Amino acid sequence: MTKRDQGSVRHGDDPSRPPLEWFVYRRHNHSTVSTQRNVNLAIGFFRNWLRDELDWIIYEEDDQRTIEEKRDEYGEKVLRNENEIDWNTGGDKRAQDLSIDDAQDYFRALAANPNYKGSTEDSNVGYISQFYDFCLQRGHSWFTDSGNPIDLAISEGADKIIGSASPRNPKIIPVNEMADYIQSFQHPLWEAITALLAKTTIRRGVIINTDFQDICLDHPACDWDVHRALRHKERPFLYVPSAPEEGALWEARERVPKASNKTSVDRTIPLGEEMVDLLLRWIAAHPGSIESDTPLFTSTSDNWGQRIHPETLARRIRNHSKELGYWYEAHDDDNINPHYFRHWATSTIDERLEATSTVEHATTTKLLRGDKENTMDNYTHWSDERIKRYLDSTPNFYN
Repeated sequence: MTKRDQGSVRHGDDPSRPPLEWFVYRRHNHSTVSTQRNVNLAIGFFRNWLRDELDWIIYEEDDQRTIEEKRDEYGEKVLRNENEIDWNTGGDKRAQDLSIDDAQDYFRALAANPNYKGSTEDSNVGYISQFYDFCLQRGHSWFTDSGNPIDLAISEGADKIIGSASPRNPKIIPVNEMADYIQSFQHPLWEAITALLAKTTIRRGVIINTDFQDICLDHPACDWDVHRALRHKERPFLYVPSAPEEGALWEARERVPKASNKTSVDRTIPLGEEMVDLLLRWIAAHPGSIESDTPLFTSTSDNWGQRIHPETLARRIRNHSKELGYWYEAHDDDNINPHYFRHWATSTIDERLEATSTVEHATTTKLLRGDKENTMDNYTHWSDERIKRYLDSTPNFYN
């Protein structure tokens, strides 16, 4: 296949590979490993949909063994799509020929996928839209007349097809209720974990994957070597990396790939006096020796002394929520589960920042959450004033 067969571009060299592969290489060859993985998954699904090769759909040409394997894996979720599949492509659709109606069918395929939830669907749509924008900006000859069919479909309301049209909207309980919730664990491990979640907006994966080198507590008993991102900090901080990714470093430190930190960039978060006290209280009870690469949070029951597992964390918080009446039914937004704390902390801190400042509170909240790449320049810069503003706005749970 010649370069001419791949189309041409006005900006840069002719693509040396088909457009989807060309986009992945040119646009994301310098992205983090986790981003590259997500891009490849999104492109893979899109490519399989174009070819009518979705492994959770039963097709006419499938033999009985294949059908049984799909039914065993997906159950009723695959049976649901055996008839009247109105968004199939016939197997010969090309990305450069996608119409607005085709884009809407692609959204329907995403929504029907039994493996996907709303956030995954939204992420996939975002990457495919980025693919078309990239081709248009480069002046790719196959796309210059078609526009971005994904964005055009969204402008006609196609985004309502996917689950992300219904974002979570949990009830934010008052600070005093959250204080009672945290204190009632009556265990240094779980009080430290839930307080850290509620003060910082971090996700469950950060709790799972944090090692001692990722915290600087400015205390005589804390003499381990810290990560270079914390080396020159003059006050307590938590370091939250976008990496490590799967591979040797994960294996060496027994990190949990499925408990990804899920952050766009590396970031640091200041820790207030109450949080430092809670961490020191837990560290005093921490089983085993403490080294830089020792997991910060470890199990004190099953698998004693081992890095705490994501399901252990979720189960303990779920059971505690049920005991206190903060659990309703499956998938209820008001359930206090590990992710609830991210919503709670964001809402509580942002409201307090807004009450004390009408200018920089949004930037400080984004800096804390680490999920907006367009504020990347701010992520590693915590001025003294911003630290004070954040810590003054951080809820305390103990008198």
